[in-house]
Amino acid sequence: MAQSDSRGRELYNRLRKILKDPGIIPPGELIQVLNAALYSVSSPAPGIRPLDERGVPGGLVELPQAEYRIIVPDLHGRMDFLLKVLRHRPPGDYPARGPVLSDVLAGRAQIICVGDAFHSESRGRQRWQQAMEEFIDGFKRHGAMDQEMRENLGLLAMICILQDAAPAGFFFLKGNHENIANEEGEGNHPFRKFVYEGDMVKRWVQQFMGEEIFRMIYEWEKALPLMTRAEDFLVTHAEPARVLSEDDVINAYLRPGVIHSLTWVDNGQAEEYSAEGTLSNFLGSRDGGRIFGGHRPVSGRYDLRQQGRYVQINTPNRHVIAYVDDMKNFLPEQNIYEIQD
Repeated sequence: MAQSDSRGRELYNRLRKILKDPGIIPPGELIQVLNAALYSVSSPAPGIRPLDERGVPGGLVELPQAEYRIIVPDLHGRMDFLLKVLRHRPPGDYPARGPVLSDVLAGRAQIICVGDAFHSESRGRQRWQQAMEEFIDGFKRHGAMDQEMRENLGLLAMICILQDAAPAGFFFLKGNHENIANEEGEGNHPFRKFVYEGDMVKRWVQQFMGEEIFRMIYEWEKALPLMTRAEDFLVTHAEPARVLSEDDVINAYLRPGVIHSLTWVDNGQAEEYSAEGTLSNFLGSRDGGRIFGGHRPVSGRYDLRQQGRYVQINTPNRHVIAYVDDMKNFLPEQNIYEIQD
């Protein structure tokens, strides 16, 4: 335990330095952490990522046994939120319970992030408007866009470091914002909400970070899983659009419709009972199974959809997580809470 605590402090301080640095992470450092993360997600420990028909890790993660799991909703550049999760001490009566990061490194806990690393969305709305003017002018000035990308790339670096440090304990799923090329196809759509966020990020990365980093981020996105399975729950980015099978998810990168089904579905667009059917395919007839996800914001701490089988957590202005140690005793009102420390 002492070793994981010491390693956890060292790792946390490394991540905190990225948050506190007012500048954009240097390209050389970003290349280094992306390389390490690409290796980690492309060659996970045996039994964690079943291989797809190409013989590479597929879209499903089989979570190892753990005392508890933390499910983190859409991050959208919020480096401070991720750090708060890592230093959080969750509830429970385990004598050894320490900061989440130490428990992850010791194999006692896992963190599952539902995706969406980039784009600050509503909290950065005014900054996006300023960045749009810079974009129209060919980024001759780019102060507002630099601020946005400092958060996006800083969070990306943190995620990559954690994927490398804890390949069996930290998992980041692909969301609809994992689309650095702003492509149409492969389960993706070009992204715009307040301005032309997708194209603006693509152009900025190519212009100021270079084609090598652009390519590496693209490859990293294509290596991310789309679902995690525990004993009695699943985690995805979005509410499944239809009933999915193990074969569908494992081979998702060969079936773009599956990627779209797990990343782009709006509230009310999913087929009726898609969550229940998917749970049956993945967990059998177990009672109490649920799917956790994010994607669309909720007004409170959570929303229950699909007869309560899909639990949606995504509060853009609050640091809300789901804590799961035993689904038999899982109570949304109690187990989904805002981190205060």
